Amino acid sequence: MRSIWLLLVGGFMWGQSCIVASMSEVEFNYFRLEVASQSIESSRIALLRSVLPEHCLSAAQLRDLLWTLDHESSRIEVLRFAADRVYNPKLLHDELLPLFTTESGRREFERWWEKWQKSRTRK
Repeated sequence: MRSIWLLLVGGFMWGQSCIVASMSEVEFNYFRLEVASQSIESSRIALLRSVLPEHCLSAAQLRDLLWTLDHESSRIEVLRFAADRVYNPKLLHDELLPLFTTESGRREFERWWEKWQKSRTRK
C-alpha cells in the first residue's frame, strides 16, 4: 500500500513545477565535475540533457553548469530544455547574463529570455 501511495505522490510531484533543489550540494558538485570532465562539448550537452529534466536546480546551479560549456550557442541550447527546471526563475536573467560576452551571444540570450518569459505567462 505504501508503494502505491509513493507512486501517486511521485506522479503528482513529477507534473509540478520545481520548488526546491532535488540534488544535495554534494550530488550537484559531483554532477558538475562529471559534466566538466567530458572532453567533447556534445558529450557535456548529452549528459546535461539526460539528467537535468529529472531534477530541480537553482539559477546559480544552472549558471555553474553552463560555465562548463565553451560556446554561447551551446549554453542557449541547454537553456531551452533546462530553464523550466529552475526553482527560482526570477534570478535567471541576472545569473546567466554574464555567461554571454559577445554581442551576438547577448542578443541570442535576450531573444531566448523574451521568448521564455512569454511561454511562462501562458502556463
